[in-house]
Amino acid sequence: MAYKNANQNMAIDNIETEFDFEEVEGLLSKQLEESFSDLELLEKDRATISDPDSLGKVVLDEVWKQFGNQIGLDVTNETLIQKYDREHPEQYKDIADSVMKDKRYKDANKAMRDQQQAGNLKDKYTGKDLKPSEKANLDHVVTRKELFENQRRKQANLDVADLANKAENLKPTNESLNKSKGAKSNKEYVKTRETREKSLIEQNEKANKKVDESNKSDVEKRLQKEKNDKRLNDKLAADDNLMMQNDKGARKAINKDIRVNAAKETGKKAGKDALKTMAISALFSLLKEIMNGLIRFLKGKSKSFKGFLSEMKESVKSFFSKILSVVQTGASTLIGTIISEIFGPIVSLFKKLASLIKQGISSVIEAVNYLRDKRNKDKPFTVKVAQVGKIITVGLVGGSAIFLGEVFEKFLITVPGMQIEIPLIGTLANMIGLFLSSLVSGLIGAIVLNLINKFIAKKLKEEQDQQIIDKKNGILNLQQVQLSVAENRVVALKENFMSGISENHALAKDVMRQSLNKIFEDDNANNEDDTANNSENRKNISGNQSDLARIQNDLEDLL
Repeated sequence: MAYKNANQNMAIDNIETEFDFEEVEGLLSKQLEESFSDLELLEKDRATISDPDSLGKVVLDEVWKQFGNQIGLDVTNETLIQKYDREHPEQYKDIADSVMKDKRYKDANKAMRDQQQAGNLKDKYTGKDLKPSEKANLDHVVTRKELFENQRRKQANLDVADLANKAENLKPTNESLNKSKGAKSNKEYVKTRETREKSLIEQNEKANKKVDESNKSDVEKRLQKEKNDKRLNDKLAADDNLMMQNDKGARKAINKDIRVNAAKETGKKAGKDALKTMAISALFSLLKEIMNGLIRFLKGKSKSFKGFLSEMKESVKSFFSKILSVVQTGASTLIGTIISEIFGPIVSLFKKLASLIKQGISSVIEAVNYLRDKRNKDKPFTVKVAQVGKIITVGLVGGSAIFLGEVFEKFLITVPGMQIEIPLIGTLANMIGLFLSSLVSGLIGAIVLNLINKFIAKKLKEEQDQQIIDKKNGILNLQQVQLSVAENRVVALKENFMSGISENHALAKDVMRQSLNKIFEDDNANNEDDTANNSENRKNISGNQSDLARIQNDLEDLL
């Protein structure tokens, strides 16, 4: 026991020298206050996890958000290619004729004629000189038909004439070769050279045979066959390398214009789509907050105008606190538009595919942001999976709403009066179809979301229960530590007090000893000075001492 007390006293002395008990107790008290506060928040969160009103609010918000998203997607649904086709319903024949009548083509053709008459015109496909007497044509290296059907050109919002009549795409050649090439590309023409030449030779032989069998004179037959052979030779004179070089140069110039303008048009459209979607999303979000504020006002006891303004201010404040979600919606639309335009030729084949892509991208971005959020880092894996599933469900609901809207629109468009156009949105049938599709898909989505939310609530409740237990155990441990520190402080104070008393006693003893020694030293000094004068007194004292000794002995005998 003594050994244990000795160790305890040693530990107490160490604590006293290393720590300030008051500071430790203050820190423990502060930790206890924070722990009790955290425990209170955990218990409140646990109470709201399984609150039916809370789940209903989440579902209602999702359905409301979905309806706003559908309108935003519908407004930005049209791709650049679809827009071009809508604004340019012309057929190829009309376009082909307009290209030949274009001022740029006429000017280039006139310059070619002048150069031929001057005797310095070269055939760009054969490398031979074109004599003034020969028929020369100004050929479109990349054909008008190919440019007319080019989807990227539509995306770049460029007319066929803008590209077909570029200087790099206009090359002089002999008329026979130009007609033989027709609407084929240079690459296609060169690729089929062997079979083409064989066919041309056979056709020429048949033509000459007919001339020989005709009733024409020998001179006429000779001249006619010379013309046939000349046309054949002009066609066969095509140089593959020259044709491909000219093709490469023309395509490089044309593709550069398409690429630059397509990027500009895509950027402008992506920005406009993002702004439109953000405006619609913000409008719906603000409208929802105002409606919530109006409901709170009507439920409240006070119906004053001041109370109404207060609720409206609160609604506007709540709207601005959630403005980040509006920006995120715009960012998703921006990315979705760019991706839709990258796959423009495919997307343009389906009316609603662009909206579906944007909806999918929005869901993916939202899921990624949720997983990257530090606040969700410590959540259970099952809860994360369920939350991501919830986000994907909303995306699937949005996708189904897109196709349902088209079905409803096709049905309603046949009803009289439903063809009325609504600015920025479309027909009345489109608007009503959009509402009905959002309502139907929203109800289905609400059922699924409710099930997912219940699962998440169950898992979160289990997690909260464990956190509450851990927090209470932590509080008990802190209280135990606090009690132990207080007990040790009392023991330390007691030991310090007793040690102080012992030190004071020792100090008093030393003071008394020093004082007595000083007195005796003074007496001895005085006695030495008075030795001569007090010899007689010494004798008397000696006698007295003898008497005192005798008396002392007598007293001891009596006792």
